[in-house]
Amino acid sequence: MLLLCVLAAPAFADPVAPAKEDTAPAKDDAAPAKPDAPSPVVDHGDIPTTYHKGQFGLSARLSLGAQAIATYDSKLYCGTVDATAANGNAPVCAARSPVSLGFEASYGVGRGVDLVLELRIGLEKEFGPRPMTDGPHPLFFAPGARFFFSEAKRTRLFAQPEVVFDFTPYKDASGNSRGNDFGFRGLEGIWLDLHKTYGMYAFVGETLEFVRWIDANFEAGVGFQGRYP
Repeated sequence: MLLLCVLAAPAFADPVAPAKEDTAPAKDDAAPAKPDAPSPVVDHGDIPTTYHKGQFGLSARLSLGAQAIATYDSKLYCGTVDATAANGNAPVCAARSPVSLGFEASYGVGRGVDLVLELRIGLEKEFGPRPMTDGPHPLFFAPGARFFFSEAKRTRLFAQPEVVFDFTPYKDASGNSRGNDFGFRGLEGIWLDLHKTYGMYAFVGETLEFVRWIDANFEAGVGFQGRYP
């Protein structure tokens, strides 16, 4: 009898074993999101900068001013007559200088230094060899350097000394050439870089030449420059 009970016990047992109770702590389906870290500031090169090192530049500027000429010989006509003078020519002449267009090539050799080469062409003519006659268009080359200082985010001041080689073809009353001239030139102004590759500026300038005669020129103007890369 005992043997039959033992054999029959599995038949009456529950065929599905009770599931084991999961005692492991439940895990959250999604971990709480971490606060976003601040994104690093990346310079994409679209912020204006006054850093010109390694850049080639091409500039155009327009200027207007006044000039005074003192001749070494009272026989020379410098643009003004004087009835009280022995030969009718004023020894010192003062007048508005011709409106001029300047072109300038540059290269940035440092953060605050550009090497420059200026070509200046007069849009108006100078005085002629005699009263009431037209003269030549001004023409000169001027190599030099531009030095920046007092730099801000987009602006800075500059000073630009140059050496002037003046090839304006003046002639005397006999039609002979008065030769070339030599002198010094300085520009001072404020520079505004609108972008890494271009900017604009306003300036005043002084030029002093002394070979043909003593020629002092004072001017003011504005310019625009493009740079690469």
